[in-house]
Amino acid sequence: MMIKDLRNVSRVVLALDLTESKRYWDIMSELRGLVKIVKVSWVTLLTIGPDGLRKLISDNRDVYFLMDAKLADVGFINNVIAGKLKELGVHGIIVHGFIGKFNMPNVSGLDLLVLASMTSGGELYDVNFERMINIIKEINAAGAIIGGNKPDLIRRARSYLGNDYVILSPGIGAQGVKPGCAIAHGADFEIVGRAIYESSNVRESFIKIEEESRRARCT
Repeated sequence: MMIKDLRNVSRVVLALDLTESKRYWDIMSELRGLVKIVKVSWVTLLTIGPDGLRKLISDNRDVYFLMDAKLADVGFINNVIAGKLKELGVHGIIVHGFIGKFNMPNVSGLDLLVLASMTSGGELYDVNFERMINIIKEINAAGAIIGGNKPDLIRRARSYLGNDYVILSPGIGAQGVKPGCAIAHGADFEIVGRAIYESSNVRESFIKIEEESRRARCT
């Protein structure tokens, strides 16, 4: 399962950074048949453990799981971590772009998403933005992570990358970016967490945000 093949399936990536183990299964149950891409993180791994993550993935075999690892070590260690995460069943991982192309992990069958610009701070990223995007092309990564509150950078990345690479944008909902805005500027997917899992009706919230994201408007 590759993330670029899911462009026409869903526009919303559900971010699950929960500190209660049971809620992972509760939310996935509520969203069964709707959610197609889930972003998990070190919070997930520290909450449910490796066995829990493996079970969460095996219980939802039709869902693409992206691990927000933000790897930032030397190549050897990054490869070890990426390989271990793949063994747990994840389909893709996020890596810091500033480590450079020679430290990027290379694990067969595992999507690599390169963090090219953060939603807050990360000023060293933005002054080196074109270099980050070039690295994505040089290593043939799956795509880029660019904050949804930076539409100018999303547009620049799309012009550099064309349609061969995906762009995922966090910061939607709780961080202030309206659903559909990032996609209107060229992103493929919008990453949404709290606006869904902290709502009173998780299923209705997901459906509404998915519809807004698909409309790709920014008003």
